[in-house]
Amino acid sequence: MNQTPRAVLGIAAPQEACTDKKCPFHGEILVKRELYPGKVIKRDSNRSATIEWSRNYYVPKYERYELRRSRLRVHNPTCLNAQIGQDVLVAKTRPLSKMKHHVIIQVRSKAEQPLAEAESAPDAKKKKTKRAAA
Repeated sequence: MNQTPRAVLGIAAPQEACTDKKCPFHGEILVKRELYPGKVIKRDSNRSATIEWSRNYYVPKYERYELRRSRLRVHNPTCLNAQIGQDVLVAKTRPLSKMKHHVIIQVRSKAEQPLAEAESAPDAKKKKTKRAAA
């Protein structure tokens, strides 16, 4: 396996090391220039994930738009470890399994904070103290 991480399509390799053969940065996989942005909606323990993205489609009969979605099964390398709710960038590669022909190459955003953490933010405490003082 290739031990030195390499950049893929201008995206720098993550700092975490991994021993995944199907990792585009640390493994043997080459990616093509076919990229898809999406959001992780499912994960499993076998380093796989499902991403989804939406688009507007014009229906001429009704002169309106409908929302259509597409889903892909992708490989989730251990060095990236994308979580549910994160926006990712996916690149096409050779077939990795029966359903997987794409691999995650970049995590674009962090997952949303859980509701309990958002309520205990410092701004929420300030608002309560202002109301109590008034």
